[in-house]
Amino acid sequence: IQLMATTDRQRVEDALEKFKSLYPNIPADWIQSKPYYKLRAGAYTSKRDAIAAQHLLKTDYPTAYPVQDNEIKPEELAK
Repeated sequence: IQLMATTDRQRVEDALEKFKSLYPNIPADWIQSKPYYKLRAGAYTSKRDAIAAQHLLKTDYPTAYPVQDNEIKPEELAK
């Protein structure tokens, strides 16, 4: 789930720390895709699971949306 995108690295790092405190059981990290830093959370095997997680996060992250990431390793997938 992509939570935000910004050109400000400090902003995405601060948002990551906030996310980890709100949702300690959901893995999250940021990636860089110049010129943007993107905060992403979770790794799901199906679109259905991703949408369920998105629904959970909508209260705190109303603009969150599912994204496909082909760089995710199988061990990183949410159980």
